[in-house]
Amino acid sequence: MHYGRHLDDALMDQPNALRTDVSVTVFLNEPDCYEGGELLMHSPYGEVEIKLPAGHVVVYPSTTLHQVNEVTQGERLVAVTWAESHVREAEKREILFDLDAIKTALNGKLPDSTETELVFKTYSNLLRLWAQT
Repeated sequence: MHYGRHLDDALMDQPNALRTDVSVTVFLNEPDCYEGGELLMHSPYGEVEIKLPAGHVVVYPSTTLHQVNEVTQGERLVAVTWAESHVREAEKREILFDLDAIKTALNGKLPDSTETELVFKTYSNLLRLWAQT
């Protein structure tokens, strides 16, 4: 019970292909129900092992190299799925995520300010430029 190093397929559900931009792992049972079975994410900054309580979710770019460590006892239950974003590039999604956090914070503190309006405008215009439908 393990899954070796891999990237998720770029396209799922042929012939109605879904581009996999974002991968999702949902943990369905408690970590004390099994030994091993960590989701191991590989990155240029090192490896991260993830083993979360039931109901917790890990969302990561589908371009992330990852694996599942061997389950040595018990049973690991997870659900995996993928999402296609309207914004294909992870770097652009990160910029939009950061801008959204800024606009939310500004809107809470300075809802009528020129700065808040400018961030909303910039976010919307970048999404308009980068979104694919």
